[in-house]
Amino acid sequence: MNLFNNLGFSGNPFSKRSSEQELEFISEIFYEPNYYSTLVSDLASGDTRFVIGQRGHGKSSIVNKLFEDLELMNNILVVKIDRYDSIPLKNNEIDLLLIIIRKLVTKLSLKLLIEPNLVKRLNKYEKERLNFLISLFFKSISDAEFQDVVDKIKKFKAKNFLIRLFNRFGINILNQLASSAVNVTSNLVRQSIGIEGISNDNLYREYFGNIEEFKISKQEINSADCTKDELKNLLDHLFGILSKLGTKKTVILFDKIDEFQQLNQDVSTIANFTSEILSDNELLLNDSFSVGFSLWSELKSELSGTVRFDKFGTIDVRWTNKDMIPLINKRLKYFSKANQINFSHIIRNDFDQEEVIKLANKSPRDLISLLSEIYQEQSNRNISVRTFDDKAIRSGMLNFCRHYDYDSLFPSKVGKNKEIKSMINRLLKMKLVRFNKSNLTSAFNQTSNQSEGQIKIMKNYNLIHEEEILGSHGIIYEIIDPKVEFMIKHLVESIE
Repeated sequence: MNLFNNLGFSGNPFSKRSSEQELEFISEIFYEPNYYSTLVSDLASGDTRFVIGQRGHGKSSIVNKLFEDLELMNNILVVKIDRYDSIPLKNNEIDLLLIIIRKLVTKLSLKLLIEPNLVKRLNKYEKERLNFLISLFFKSISDAEFQDVVDKIKKFKAKNFLIRLFNRFGINILNQLASSAVNVTSNLVRQSIGIEGISNDNLYREYFGNIEEFKISKQEINSADCTKDELKNLLDHLFGILSKLGTKKTVILFDKIDEFQQLNQDVSTIANFTSEILSDNELLLNDSFSVGFSLWSELKSELSGTVRFDKFGTIDVRWTNKDMIPLINKRLKYFSKANQINFSHIIRNDFDQEEVIKLANKSPRDLISLLSEIYQEQSNRNISVRTFDDKAIRSGMLNFCRHYDYDSLFPSKVGKNKEIKSMINRLLKMKLVRFNKSNLTSAFNQTSNQSEGQIKIMKNYNLIHEEEILGSHGIIYEIIDPKVEFMIKHLVESIE
């Protein structure tokens, strides 16, 4: 027997910590915040929205749930963009527009492969445009992406489609699957929906007349081959085709922009990366589609001079301590099925429950990570239990606080030199939950100016804040990060 069986679960509820790992059952574990239904309605109505939140507070979970719910709505076409490997770090709106068009054309192509009769709704000129768009923007894909396509096709409940597709083009696809990079070509798509033989030479000249040397047979296009206005023109015609095919609104979701590795978690770099497209009001106010952007909270002030957040509205992803228990109970219910295990079943003591919620600090990801540490400690100690024991809970809490990823908690502009661990260690060595500047100065035998600089850094990291009432020796500072407070109370002297 495993620990999770003894606790009453069908699996470890805390083994997966990212939304991407939970897509198959996101509806079962998603705890719906109060604003969620309004957000869905706004996007479906064509209103662009910014989803703003701290790291680990569930922005990706919201975007993934939005994608799932919007896909189920009639006459809505939704795509999600969360990969940016080929995008320049600045001056990149053309590149982002290209990604948008590719995503939309690919999604439309998959829809038409399932429902080829929809093409009959288009007139000859519209079919020419569709032929042109598929030829140019339905890109070849890799092995992993091919499986994604197959999975998406299955979602349409058309399993026989794959059989028909392999019967018709089987030998080619089997050969492609045997190679290191599988190609699903636009020719295959256009043949399947009956528009392959339609000429698009005139259309090509209409859209890209200033690029005579470009050959459509390349089936690719990059930012050097077109202008922003040309791509916006193409988008308008694509939305016209979508409308004719029965799509009332299109929703484009952007996620994980601030996690793009090349941006190095730097607020200024992320702002430069996103500012061009986010400040294009003409694009974002196009009533044919809406955009949902997921961004770090710190980016709002950085972009406020160029991005009109007031025009589009923002959703601030914030949780309270009261949200944490129903949020985790939703997850526990899914993993316990008939047993209906909840938070109070695995942690019986009221004080321990309050301590766990406090340490999670209103972050769903931190709550799952903390419970994972407790689970691991219990596994190491004794698996023949029906609830976490006191020692496992206390050890799990300490491990969580000691090994927390403090460096990634804040974007690098807040502290360029990543001094957060150094500041935490100073607080731990002082062993005071409340202190003044003199305490810090005497504890480290340093000047008053040095202490002032360190206090400023601590405040920037949200480790401390000033108390409203002055003490007899000046301003009193109180530790507000519950993890640091917990370590001080348990005599932890330093973290690595």
